[in-house]
Amino acid sequence: MTTIRSDGENTVSPPDQDHPDDVVRLYGTTPRGRDDLWGRLRERHGPIAPVELEPGVRAWLLLDYQENLTALQQTHLFSRDTRRWREAVEGRVDLAKTLPMMSWLPSALFADGEEHARLRAPIMDGVARIDMTAMARTVRGIADELVDTFVTRGETDLVAEFAGPLPVLVINRLFGLPDGYGHMLGDLTATVFGENAARAEEALERMQQYFAGLVARKAENPGHDLATWMLRHSSELSPSEVAYTAALIISAGHIPTTHLIGNTMRTLLTDDRIRSTHTDALLSTQDLLDHVMWTDTPFQVLAGRIALQDMRIGGARIRTGDALFVGIDAAHRDPAVRGHSDPDTGLASGRRAHLVFGAGPHSCPARSLGRLIASTGVSVLQERLSGLRLAVPPEELRLVSSPFLRGLRELPVAFRPGRTHDPLPPQERQMEQVPALAEEEEPPEDLLGRLLSWWRGLHR
Repeated sequence: MTTIRSDGENTVSPPDQDHPDDVVRLYGTTPRGRDDLWGRLRERHGPIAPVELEPGVRAWLLLDYQENLTALQQTHLFSRDTRRWREAVEGRVDLAKTLPMMSWLPSALFADGEEHARLRAPIMDGVARIDMTAMARTVRGIADELVDTFVTRGETDLVAEFAGPLPVLVINRLFGLPDGYGHMLGDLTATVFGENAARAEEALERMQQYFAGLVARKAENPGHDLATWMLRHSSELSPSEVAYTAALIISAGHIPTTHLIGNTMRTLLTDDRIRSTHTDALLSTQDLLDHVMWTDTPFQVLAGRIALQDMRIGGARIRTGDALFVGIDAAHRDPAVRGHSDPDTGLASGRRAHLVFGAGPHSCPARSLGRLIASTGVSVLQERLSGLRLAVPPEELRLVSSPFLRGLRELPVAFRPGRTHDPLPPQERQMEQVPALAEEEEPPEDLLGRLLSWWRGLHR
């Protein structure tokens, strides 16, 4: 473990300014992932390494567990406000055009102190109003409906047809909208995180319309839903702040949960010992999720922090305004905490001390909801897909190319064809947290309705 300590000198150079060849590029395609990269960087640089986020944009990557935890918890040393980033302050980076997690938006993700508390409170209080028992019924119902679309075929891509749409449909339902809007939002999100830059730019604009339209509709027609609760919260967020907050909820809750489900199913389908331990009821679904979050984390690298003073981390001299990225996957592979797996279960040590949900003031306020979606999704798949197996050799599974996320592009599986489930009776439907709303044959002529009409036109 290395201590982060202040450095009184003010002449510290930016990351590897004198040795550009020593900088590791985090962008670009790595089909087999970066599993070996973190160890090599730790051997070469110690607990922190110089990296390049995009061509010409330098930063630091924290590698060791304790240093990552300190950066997440110590707000007097590190800020989340990217307007303090020296690359932006000195004009080398345009925050409006850089990586999304290093841009700046009026949301809790990019705020500190009292402003962060004001913007975060509506999320915290909104999530606290969710009845998790009723929510479990909602998630189960959506998961069953997704399985119904492919269960009779005997094959599917679990990422495209299940793990991808499930989280966004749940959150869209919490926003108080019919499921058609959730399918649209899921399609737009997948495009944004895809590899076609031109399509991603248009999809991002359409997503912004979704959130603006959501807020406008709920201001006009409030309901018993998360969007309305945020609009009416005592923090008095502006409509645009509510829209950015809703976007933050989707950003934090959709794709990471998709990869948590996908990575968990891959573990069950490829690790005989973990599968047997789970099947024999020696490993609960919640403990299984924690194991995967340690060993196959859906996050590789988390949004950066900005140094508020000169300091030294290991042998690196950090300058005020430098960006430091949180290396979740690297921290989980730190020999000081990784240790050895349990000889009986194969479980990673540490259980819930992983950093997937962050730590400190910016820790995920909806971790219970994320765990509920993932655990329910995994359970439904195991219950309803008999004889589930990979449809391709494990070595043919492809990882997404993002340096920030860790997950599969697709997870093709085969199983014995089954039956669709019987619909819940109306009285049980009413016990859900958010019963499904009827689909709109003719969407309203508001921004959200016009967006849905546009999307439907693309899929006719």
